Amino acid sequence: MNINSAIDKLGGSTSNHNDPIQRICVIGLGRIGLPLALLLADKEYKVVGLDVSKLLLEDINEIKLNEKIFEEEIRLLKKHLNVNFSVTNDLNVALSKSEAVFIAIGTGIMEDGTPDLSPLTKLISNMCEKPENIANKLIILKSTIPIGTTRELASKIEEYTNLKVGRDFFMAFCPERVLGDKAIYEMTVVPKIIGALDEISKTKAISIYKKLGGKIIVVNTTEEAELIKLIDNSYRQTMFAFANDISLITSKLGINCYELIKNANDDYPRNKIPQPSGGVSGYCLTKDPLYLETFFKDISAERGHSSVWYAARKSNDYMPRYMVNLLKEKMEKTGKQLKDSNVLVCGITYKENTDDTRFSHGFEIVNYLRKEGANVLVWDPLIRRPIKDYHFVDKPDEILSSLDALIFTVKHKEFLELCQDNRIVEMLSKMRTPILIDGWGIFQSLNSNPNVIYSGIGV
Repeated sequence: MNINSAIDKLGGSTSNHNDPIQRICVIGLGRIGLPLALLLADKEYKVVGLDVSKLLLEDINEIKLNEKIFEEEIRLLKKHLNVNFSVTNDLNVALSKSEAVFIAIGTGIMEDGTPDLSPLTKLISNMCEKPENIANKLIILKSTIPIGTTRELASKIEEYTNLKVGRDFFMAFCPERVLGDKAIYEMTVVPKIIGALDEISKTKAISIYKKLGGKIIVVNTTEEAELIKLIDNSYRQTMFAFANDISLITSKLGINCYELIKNANDDYPRNKIPQPSGGVSGYCLTKDPLYLETFFKDISAERGHSSVWYAARKSNDYMPRYMVNLLKEKMEKTGKQLKDSNVLVCGITYKENTDDTRFSHGFEIVNYLRKEGANVLVWDPLIRRPIKDYHFVDKPDEILSSLDALIFTVKHKEFLELCQDNRIVEMLSKMRTPILIDGWGIFQSLNSNPNVIYSGIGV
């Protein structure tokens, strides 16, 4: 069944704003949009998913998702594809078949750290080309946006279409707060924040979300909902930065930071200090603090220094360079130079057990190594397709004899398994130079091995 015939099977939209919502369009079928669309389909909505990536649409139609990560998505795809769920790359087709529209496309940051909302504003502009595709619809924004953006976009829609929000179309901001690798489960249990521009928009949004499960928290304005989204991730990355800065102190003192933090937290109710790491990155933890900072700049100017979350972001941004510095020091102690050395970066994703590489500190580590003149290879068992300009290795055992160092950037299950049966020691014994830089304290036992040159964060 082709895409258009599958969508035709779902039928068209003939509702007005008093009718219960039955047909939903989800725009953006990425880490949030696809799980959301499938969960809505499982709740017996008729769902059309829209994405501009033909490759992604082919993967969805052929159910060719990464089985290591998207097990639940695959199950629901097999159940609902071309029944309650279809996909298209045609915006007008998708909108004409829906009574509610979820927008889950990515937003970004410019080189100077300011928000890049161009994909979102372009989408809104395209939607407004046919006002009938917006009339009577509920539009729910899920994309991460600066404070005040929902209200601004509603005003743009009014300007472009002569429709009135709260009367002719409806709008809310409902941020996604789930982990991408646990999206479908967490969408059923994590509290949902709903901020709407009017009472009808609020009622309509609640009617959908109450079917998904989990607590519903209705806030007074869309600005409150936008702010909650930004503080969620800004708070998390600030905690991680605290731990990372402590690790820099313990390294100078010769103290094990992991043990220190464990002892500080032990049965002490006021401490929940996380463990340090060689990188705090990813799409949300990188971008959201910068979005929040845009609203804080006047305050920063008044008091003479930035927010704590912005300082934390800068602290986290330092860790990839620190990892490379650790390697450089170890190599120099062996009488070698990082220039022209062969380094295998183990993990290019932003965190463990995902294939998401957006804003990954792994890329930063590779780039710093290249600037030092190193020859860099990448081993990541979660990446299915090659990434342009990066040399991937599927079987590291075949190149060990030419390697001077391993750098572990994430805690993939496959990397943790290297601790079993001394497999990591065997790998290092075959290397030209047995150096290991440990970004997560995975291999701390190697610190006392005389045949290994080991260094890590806070160890």
